[in-house]
Amino acid sequence: MRESIRVLHIDDDPEFVDLVSTMLERESDRLAVVTANDASEAIDRLEDDTVDCIVSDYEMPSRTGLELLEDVRETHPDLPFILYTGRGSEAVASEAISAGVTDYLEKTGGSEQYTVLCNRIENAVEQHRASERAETLERIREVVRDVNQALVRSNRRSELETQVCEIITNEGPYEFAWIGKPDSEVESIEPQACEGAGDDSLESISLDDSLTARGPTARAFEEGELIVTQSIADDGAFDPWGETALERGFRSSAAVPLSFEDEQYGVLTVYSSEREPFDDTEKDLLGELGGDIGHALHRIEQERRYRRLFEESVNAIAVHELRTDEDGQPIDYVFLDVNEAFENTTGLEREEVLGERVTDVLPDLDPVFIERYGRVVLADEPVQFDHYTESLDAHYAISAFPLGADRFVTTFNDITTLVERDRELAETNTLLSALLENLPFGVLVENPDREIMAANPAFCEIFDFSVGCEELVGEDCADAAADISDDLQHPQRFIERIEELLANREPTLDEHIEMADGRTLSRSYVPFSMPDGVGDLWLYQDVTAHVDRERELQRTNDRLETVRDQLELALETTNAYTFDWRPEDNEIQRYPTFADVFGIDSATVEPVFDAYFEIVPSDHCERVKQTIQAAIEARTSYDLSYPVCPGDERIWVREQADVLTEDGSVRVVGTVTDVTDLKEYEQRLERQNERLDEFAELISHDLRNPLNVAFGRAELLADDCESDHTQPLLEALERMEAIVGNTLTLARQGDTVGAVKPVPIESIVEECMEMIDAEPATVEVTDGFRIRGDPDRVRHVFENLLSNAVDHATSAGGEEKSSTTDETVTVRIDRLDDRGFYVADDGPGVPNDQREDIFEPGYTTTTEGTGLGLTIVERIAEAHGWDIAVTESRDGGARFEFTGVDIV
Repeated sequence: MRESIRVLHIDDDPEFVDLVSTMLERESDRLAVVTANDASEAIDRLEDDTVDCIVSDYEMPSRTGLELLEDVRETHPDLPFILYTGRGSEAVASEAISAGVTDYLEKTGGSEQYTVLCNRIENAVEQHRASERAETLERIREVVRDVNQALVRSNRRSELETQVCEIITNEGPYEFAWIGKPDSEVESIEPQACEGAGDDSLESISLDDSLTARGPTARAFEEGELIVTQSIADDGAFDPWGETALERGFRSSAAVPLSFEDEQYGVLTVYSSEREPFDDTEKDLLGELGGDIGHALHRIEQERRYRRLFEESVNAIAVHELRTDEDGQPIDYVFLDVNEAFENTTGLEREEVLGERVTDVLPDLDPVFIERYGRVVLADEPVQFDHYTESLDAHYAISAFPLGADRFVTTFNDITTLVERDRELAETNTLLSALLENLPFGVLVENPDREIMAANPAFCEIFDFSVGCEELVGEDCADAAADISDDLQHPQRFIERIEELLANREPTLDEHIEMADGRTLSRSYVPFSMPDGVGDLWLYQDVTAHVDRERELQRTNDRLETVRDQLELALETTNAYTFDWRPEDNEIQRYPTFADVFGIDSATVEPVFDAYFEIVPSDHCERVKQTIQAAIEARTSYDLSYPVCPGDERIWVREQADVLTEDGSVRVVGTVTDVTDLKEYEQRLERQNERLDEFAELISHDLRNPLNVAFGRAELLADDCESDHTQPLLEALERMEAIVGNTLTLARQGDTVGAVKPVPIESIVEECMEMIDAEPATVEVTDGFRIRGDPDRVRHVFENLLSNAVDHATSAGGEEKSSTTDETVTVRIDRLDDRGFYVADDGPGVPNDQREDIFEPGYTTTTEGTGLGLTIVERIAEAHGWDIAVTESRDGGARFEFTGVDIV
């Protein structure tokens, strides 16, 4: 059985706390819920009770849920903490995540939320328990690593066994460890080394005695298998030693056979104070440790054989001892032993080098050579390197391995001929690599089998590959092209063009490719001959800047052609001052409307950086000057608003201008317009939005909580008794929840949008189909396309339109349709050329006399609708600057057309 979970739930609503406790314990028999109504009571509960998880509301009388989290973390830094609140907003969610909550869940209607909450609690607790177990396993892994280090250095069995026991019991997780080995007649296991709280209780274990032979240590030796006792108190095989073990606090044990290649060298037995601590991972680690120790014991007993191999080896081998200075840095090493092959390879006699320092035998060795050997001993790790010895005029491939006690062994192979050959190849490869690495454009080379042979950094940077260029080598080029195509405006056209080029095998230069992020690439293709067929060379270069310059020049020319039309139009504006200013000449052309706007004589106004700024308040003057100056230096347009005080009255103006370059000189053309009324309107709108946000918070916190209580109580009532009134009551509560949800959505949409970016309609529609009950509907996105918009707002548009089509089709004629077809309603989504897109269905449609009313808040033709769905759609469209209209579809249903949309 899975372990039980004790949950502490905190909420200032006693009825809701009681409901949640009931629902959670009904969801899972693992959960036991204790409750508190404020943070102080929760802290007291936590001090007196064992809790596996905390579930807390956000807003409470004394402290918020996040303030409670801060107090909890002082004493329980890793305890799972779930924020379960009716105040759902991005700000609260962001604050909760930043504060380090384990999970965040918003209260909703219906019993489904308790299923979700139950799952979140169980997942959080399981992850926390797994983390604690992982820490224990990591300590065991550290023990294994430390033991292995000792095994490498040890060359005597008694020393090895003592070190192993000391390491295992040094910092846990085991309290006692001992090693025994079989006697010469293999009739008993004799203790050899031990460490911990049970060293005075060891005795010989007879393999013949029926009582001791069935103990874990004897069984591990006889069977060659790990024997685990999860509970000493419950295991009868532990009877001879069980009482003594329990008195010392031992609750479980593991007997690990020490073997190598079917040869048994003894048994390692460890004891733990925990009951049932050994899982499969820990068993595997202990089994691995037993194999490592057995291997080390085998190594020690085989050293005599190794000596013979050393003498008869065909490889040149030398044994050395390192010499270090007072700071422990390597300064030299001496020859302890060399074999006959060493003499034959180097030409050095054994008697000449034994006991000698290497710098005396080979005086040309540099300090780097000594440091490499020193790393073998000091870092206790092997090294391999090539070295040229001037005094012997030869190149050697050298491998060095640590032996412990500042000693190491090296092997030598003469590779002089190979080095000379590799040097020639390296020079050629270096030249080619340098060219490839430093080319300013992307290069991709594929062989006749379309496997990638080479790719340079510029290529990987252009297409933002997540792997390095080296990792692309050997990959299928067609797969790489498919990955790249996802980032292009026209993916299918990109793939088809590649296949066309490969079929024709004709060089092609400077084709332009448009990327989805707005960049423009130039591609060239060149086929070339190889011994086994035709290879392909692809060249890519980012020419976005060049294309943008061409487009900018064209736009500048267009603006110069239309500037006179703009000036003439500006003259017709009665509340604007129009100017045409050439900074180099320090002259400004004015128009009479300036006096009408600001109440001063236009003849007294000097160029834009002089007397005019006397009427701009000091707290805005510098900002306006810097903005205009920056636009002039960057040769770009500007649009800014600021207040002016031409008299006793303070008004707001909007200055819009284009900075043009004409025949090498700068020209600024624009208007200054009175926008005081617009500014006042914006301020009123901001105050209105603040009140609307307060209303949304009121609905979210003060209305949804009682509604959740009512919903839960109604469901409990339905479970406890049968009544004709129960189902209508639940349906009414579901409708109230839908009204609250749509009201919040409508209140939070506002008249603005967030960051806009290309939104793929096909994937957005797929997400919406999963969110709503769209089983009776078929949706066809005729042409996959993207629009620029706020992804979250666009998703709301399609959710509401698809729900609207399903609800009205099924209520108006679903039964009749289902008799002839499997689907109730079909929704078609397609582009309106470059003007926008439409969403059409084959449902009952919208009568002509109702088309002006369907976007009004509260308007609905069904008993279950809230009348807010299409209002939300219209608000989101207006916020994006789109126009929306409803007409009749070609199948007689409703067709919603969106125009003024930016299609990408």
